[in-house]
Amino acid sequence: MPPKRKSDVLKPVIDLTTESSTEVAARYKENAVAVVAESAAKKARSSDIGEGSSSGAKKGKNADKPWQSWRDVVLDGEEEGDLPIYDDCNDIRRKIRLLLKQPNFKITHWLKEIGNINNNSYQRFMKATGPTGGAENGTYYAAYVYFEKVRIFEGKKKTAKRIRIEQERSQGLPRVDRKHVWVFTGR
Repeated sequence: MPPKRKSDVLKPVIDLTTESSTEVAARYKENAVAVVAESAAKKARSSDIGEGSSSGAKKGKNADKPWQSWRDVVLDGEEEGDLPIYDDCNDIRRKIRLLLKQPNFKITHWLKEIGNINNNSYQRFMKATGPTGGAENGTYYAAYVYFEKVRIFEGKKKTAKRIRIEQERSQGLPRVDRKHVWVFTGR
């Protein structure tokens, strides 16, 4: 049965399984060619009547997406490495655990995708506790960038906690583990 919406045809499937990146790229190109061929085969509408909705101004979520993948989303400050982080370490660890529950998900492939993160670094980050536990770890920053790109790509809204942190800390959360901070006091 053909898809009912154009967005269903154009929606790429993000699959982080055991396939190599070349196999995934080849399959992705084949799907893109099939989508272009299918859309070229469709006939244009002959009337100027709207698309069937009551308001012509409303469009679907995927109607104006310029991205093909979460990798195509560019965040401000990402290249310099000073992207402000608005999710604490506990939130990132929770999101990673949700990823681990997906079938056929391989953590090593995901770590390579988000920035060639070492498995030892990942294990240290996951073993840390608290909202700042593991904040100095590279896994924290790389995973935050990944989850932020996926959130934007999928068109999801920000959580209430995220909005509150953005209002309280406009520069983002500090990437410092407070358990390892030295405090000197004068006599």
